[in-house]
Amino acid sequence: MALRHAAFRAGLLGFLFLNGPVCAQPASVADPVRACESTPGAPIRVAGTTLCFSGDIDRDSAEATARLLTERSLTAMVVTSDGGEVTSAVRLARVVRARGLLLVVQRRCISSCANFLFPAARTKAVAPNALVIFHGGIAPGAFGGLFGDGEERDLLSLTRAFFREIGVDGSITYDPPYRRDPRSGVRSLAEEWTATPAALRRHGVTGIVSYWWPSGEAVIREGASQGIQLGIVE
Repeated sequence: MALRHAAFRAGLLGFLFLNGPVCAQPASVADPVRACESTPGAPIRVAGTTLCFSGDIDRDSAEATARLLTERSLTAMVVTSDGGEVTSAVRLARVVRARGLLLVVQRRCISSCANFLFPAARTKAVAPNALVIFHGGIAPGAFGGLFGDGEERDLLSLTRAFFREIGVDGSITYDPPYRRDPRSGVRSLAEEWTATPAALRRHGVTGIVSYWWPSGEAVIREGASQGIQLGIVE
C-alpha cells in the first residue's frame, strides 16, 4: 500500500512537471535540503530521513553510501558532487534506483553524478541555483570515444547496459552541444553542458518533480559564477 501511495505521489508530481512549470519546490524537495544544511558534519551522513552526500564518487564513498541506504527510514538523498569513477558511480546509481528514494541535487551534480546518479533515480529534483552538468560520458567511436580494447571496451559495455536498464538515451552524456563564446561570438563544442527539461524528457530522463530552470541565460550565468562555461542541449 505504501509503495502504491509513493508511486501515485511521484506520478502526480511528474504529471505537473510535464504539463506545466513547477513554480515552487514541493516540501518533499525543500525539506531534505534544509535537513542537510542544518545538520553539518561528515561528507556522507544521515540527517533525519535524508542521506546527505557531498564529494567525489569513488569505491569507498559509493560503498559507504550504499551501506547507509539500507536504512529503510530514509526517504531522500541530497547530493553535491563533481563526479568521480565510472564503475563506482554506476554501482551507486543502481542502488539509488533500487532504493526508490527522492534524489535532490544541491549546488551541482557534475560528470559521473549527472551521467549516472541523476538519470537513474526514479524520482529526482534540482534545487534552486543547482546545476546538472554532463561531461565525460563513455562514447562509442562514432562520437570520438576511445572504444579500443581492454578497459575502454569494458566501460562502454557497462554504460550501454546501464542506460538500457533505465531506459535513457546515453548520448546526453557524451554528445555535446555547441556553445557561443559571449565575448568573441565563436561557436565551439561545449566541454560541459546541461539540458532543458524538454531535452531531458526527449532522452528518456523521467521522474523529475522540480527542476530549477528560470531561463537558459540564467543557467549559463549560474554556471559562469561557478567557473563553468556551459552549453545547453535544447
